[in-house]
Amino acid sequence: MRRFVFLSLFMLGFSFISCSGGEDILEEYMIEIERADTTGYYKNKSNQNDSTSSEGTSDDDNSVYKIKDNIYVSYKKYMTLSPSTNSVQGAACFDKYLFQGYGSNSRFEIYNLETKEHLGKIDITEPEPNSKIHANSLCFGNQRVSPDDFFPVLYVSSGYTTNINGYQCSYLYVYRILKDDNEVFSAKLVQTITLKGFVAWTEGIPDNDNNLLWIKYQPNGTYAYASLNMPRVEDGDVTLKESEIIRNFSFVQPFKSSNQGHIYHDNMILLVSGGSNPNTEKQAFIIINTLTGKQELVVDLNEIGLSGEPESIFFYKDSLMIGYSSRIYKFNIRNSSGDKLI
Repeated sequence: MRRFVFLSLFMLGFSFISCSGGEDILEEYMIEIERADTTGYYKNKSNQNDSTSSEGTSDDDNSVYKIKDNIYVSYKKYMTLSPSTNSVQGAACFDKYLFQGYGSNSRFEIYNLETKEHLGKIDITEPEPNSKIHANSLCFGNQRVSPDDFFPVLYVSSGYTTNINGYQCSYLYVYRILKDDNEVFSAKLVQTITLKGFVAWTEGIPDNDNNLLWIKYQPNGTYAYASLNMPRVEDGDVTLKESEIIRNFSFVQPFKSSNQGHIYHDNMILLVSGGSNPNTEKQAFIIINTLTGKQELVVDLNEIGLSGEPESIFFYKDSLMIGYSSRIYKFNIRNSSGDKLI
């Protein structure tokens, strides 16, 4: 059903841009965003609720925004994270458990998304130095070290690079996550994937449907995505090279925006992007079609009432969730009939 609905986006007038983008195509998707009530009738943007915090709208906000043609976006605050003095980065969800990553003093904070309780933390001691784990993207794969493991392995993008024999290399760390009967969690590094020659900033994005690993990298000022065969965990540390790419595509991003968390979903790469200042970096939710290599949708998060730096993106019970430094929002993307598009 999800594949059919995604393909129906094209039939519904889903707007997309070419891979070779530039400033002239901005108008194709940096579009007017109208506010609508839940019945689909439009309201003027001046009717928007102005009672915003530093990270978005009020807790009970459930406005519907017409993005383009037959595409509507709404969101609602789902939960608040525990305060932290460290840099909040990507997050990943499996079952009811959320693993929130941090960019310094590396650790995972674990939450129960059903009860919204904070369950504990895992301090990451491997590899050394742990300050080199930025954790921009966290994604669960589909492999397990043992058939008895509750969690599949967790892929954590480092982002940082080193130079090895003239090649720029970045790293993807693979962790085995364990949980005991008392919900005490631990993590062990079981594989380091070295990305040789992939120009930073890199992200590792597991495609669990096709047993592939997508790599996002940035050669020559472009945004590039490449798929490679997913390494087997039991093979231990591995090095992936550009010569092993199965397929790739790239495009020029026609606005400045630092990519944040990524996730693969049904032939799409979904990501959030942007820095803390919307005047210098666009804060956006982006959908990339891996079959066509094109950006299918760009939603300016600031224009729909959210402010701050978006950090994470994941699914929980088939719902799209986007996280900021202290809040997580539940998003709905639907057509005018109310059919869920993602």
